[in-house]
Amino acid sequence: MPVHDGYVTNDIYSRFVEDGSFLRLKNATLGYTLPSKLTKKAKISKIRVYASGQNLFCFSNYSGFDPEVSTAGNNPMTPGLDWGAYPKSRIFTVGLDIQF
Repeated sequence: MPVHDGYVTNDIYSRFVEDGSFLRLKNATLGYTLPSKLTKKAKISKIRVYASGQNLFCFSNYSGFDPEVSTAGNNPMTPGLDWGAYPKSRIFTVGLDIQF
């Protein structure tokens, strides 16, 4: 908010309020266990291949980085205020689980 003396306060104005609703796919895992007919030939009891992802999608009309906004520390007087926190990282993991 511009003012005549150049001092800007941290007051909250209703013109900055926006809809923060969102739909997020937070965790997903997809795996496949090979049939035992194939694994017994190699003297392995079980082989499982998997892929996992975190924070895959977020659908929102929110103009900030992340609709799950940060607060100023743990101050209960400022819940839901966006202080410009970084968005959540997208993480991909692939793996192979072998049991003998």
